[in-house]
Amino acid sequence: MRCELIKNHEADIKLYCEKNDLSYNTLITSILSWDEKEVSVFDSTPDPEREKLGLADKVPMTSVLEIFLENGKLRFEQTEHTRKYLGVADKTGRRVA
Repeated sequence: MRCELIKNHEADIKLYCEKNDLSYNTLITSILSWDEKEVSVFDSTPDPEREKLGLADKVPMTSVLEIFLENGKLRFEQTEHTRKYLGVADKTGRRVA
């Protein structure tokens, strides 16, 4: 099942990602939680240390971006984890800060 909010506002979300040096491809392949007016994007990168402790199912995933549909327009809220997870890599392979 595909997120209707992303499907219906794909061009706006791509433009936002481009303007903010974020990877749209990473966003759409991330774990998402959504309803008709909100999308939460989560960091799904495995954490070996957490998994060694048996915490994989006990600790919530990190939220990296929130997208809200308000009065027909999108509003984006970045978190302190947005750049680390969704940032576009520069020529050296490091994420753009």
